Amino acid sequence: MDLYSFNPWWKDGKVPPELLGRKRKIFNEISKYVTHRQILLLTGLRRVGKTTLLYQLIDKLLSKGTSPYSILYFSFDEMKYDLEDLMKQFEIEVLRADISKKKVFLFFDEIHKLKDWVSKVKILYDMNPSAKIFLSGSAQIMMWKGTRESLAGRFFDFVIKPIDFNEYLEFKKVEIDKKREKIFEKDLKRHMAGFLRSGGFIEALAFDEPTLRKYFKESLLQRVIFIDIPQTLKLDLPELLEKLLTITASRPGFYLDYKNLGNDLKIDQRTISNYISYLEYALLIQKLYNYSKNLLTSEKKIKRLYLCNTAFTFALNPGIEFSLLLEQFFVNSFEAKFFLKTPQKEEIDIIDAKEKRILPVEIKIRENVNKRDVKNIFSFLERNNLHRALLITLDTEEKFKRKKLSVDAIPYWRYWSIIEKMNLS
Repeated sequence: MDLYSFNPWWKDGKVPPELLGRKRKIFNEISKYVTHRQILLLTGLRRVGKTTLLYQLIDKLLSKGTSPYSILYFSFDEMKYDLEDLMKQFEIEVLRADISKKKVFLFFDEIHKLKDWVSKVKILYDMNPSAKIFLSGSAQIMMWKGTRESLAGRFFDFVIKPIDFNEYLEFKKVEIDKKREKIFEKDLKRHMAGFLRSGGFIEALAFDEPTLRKYFKESLLQRVIFIDIPQTLKLDLPELLEKLLTITASRPGFYLDYKNLGNDLKIDQRTISNYISYLEYALLIQKLYNYSKNLLTSEKKIKRLYLCNTAFTFALNPGIEFSLLLEQFFVNSFEAKFFLKTPQKEEIDIIDAKEKRILPVEIKIRENVNKRDVKNIFSFLERNNLHRALLITLDTEEKFKRKKLSVDAIPYWRYWSIIEKMNLS
């Protein structure tokens, strides 16, 4: 077993610069937990930078004086080895001691590729109190299979996401005065368009459009749906996963009817429901529920589907309307869970319900927006004894009023103004 190629710091005490990349905001948050006994578990899509974060943590340990021989990194994505054999070789050839008697830092990348990994990691953790364990895995469906029960109290978990629009501008070295958005309108529109296509994946920031589509389809989506998910769940129809993704990309936010979809695809609706759940847990799609104060009622009502990243939609449907892509962007960015569709045909794109706050958000990306476009919002505010709402537009900036009710219309490119309105209590 060639551990040495995975751990170049054993030779010179340094992590090669090409492995480190640029630090993200989440690095500082994760770093706070390095001294805790619990396992650090990083999950997220492929290519979001989990491995880079592990290398950055290793680099920080080395900079603080940690012996390079007490740090082990191994990727189960590239090689299949038993954890016990791995640890024996590390103890004998590198550490030259029993790991139960030394402070060691163990980094296991793509751990879900290790058979029965949960029980093996649990034994390693329980038997070696001085060992600090770091794990990464692509997609939640692989990581959460039995994890919460078996490793309860033994880990802290972080979901690693692509960079947001703020970080995107930083990585592009674009300086914009966030309090003077109007001055930078053209720049913001241009960079927003670029962000929607790259989806915040750092590796893809410099790609042209044909390369972007190829990258996301082949390096990410097809890898997950034809390899990662089937390996874990032993699926019979991985091609159905691809069909469901393609359908969702062609109609972002389409109303999900398992029976009709099953009839169209000539597949049992229970199978359709299961496969959509697999895509959801694999962090590829986002399901929204029809809002109701009664959560059980929301579960039973019609749902909407979006892909979880605009880059995926663009890769599968390069002719997608800009307005639909923007709608998905805000659904993804707000981590929306609810929309509204009433028997009276009233519809609102997002009902942002967090704790005791409820904020209706409508997205109208078109030239003309007027009072008719906020009629449904005012009705919702009145029924629910609320006072304010948000309307995201193409260029219209206005405040619509009805007695004590108000709807703030803000252009999509005024990103920070929208975030500020979203964060108001």
